[in-house]
Amino acid sequence: MTATVAVHAEQPFLALRRGTFGVEIDGVPVGGVRQGTVARFPVSAGTHTVRLTAWDRSRSNPVAVEVAEDREFLVTGRGTGLGFAFLVLPLARAAMVPWYYVVPVGLLMIAVFWSVPGLLFRLRAVGDSALGEAREVGPAEQEPAGAAPDGNGLWWESDPALAERLRKNADS
Repeated sequence: MTATVAVHAEQPFLALRRGTFGVEIDGVPVGGVRQGTVARFPVSAGTHTVRLTAWDRSRSNPVAVEVAEDREFLVTGRGTGLGFAFLVLPLARAAMVPWYYVVPVGLLMIAVFWSVPGLLFRLRAVGDSALGEAREVGPAEQEPAGAAPDGNGLWWESDPALAERLRKNADS
């Protein structure tokens, strides 16, 4: 009863969060995955929760995966780009905003990005394949723009009520 969870950490566009992510399966650290590579972890067949962690203790959203026996389930981690929000702080200081405004805003940003999983990088379930097959993630496998939310897409899609409300607004 063995199966495999394959974790692909996408290469970042810019090197703001380049490095190695820690991989947790069912809350237990099992290893790491370097960005731009795929790491495979043996698990028992069944439902497991996968999460990535970074060196600064920020973490991705948890993703539940159903892995069949003798199969491989691929999950992909990618940055959200919200790390660029921290560029506001030096720009504010360069614009002569007093430090007693910049420092609290910076601390608040750090607290929010650290405490809310999935704001800096997201984990998305891609699907399963037979073991031993070469599996590449191509553009045809990405979700279409109007796809129904499954909890693994954008940050607002993880809340079904919010996703439903925003989808209604987008349709009108």
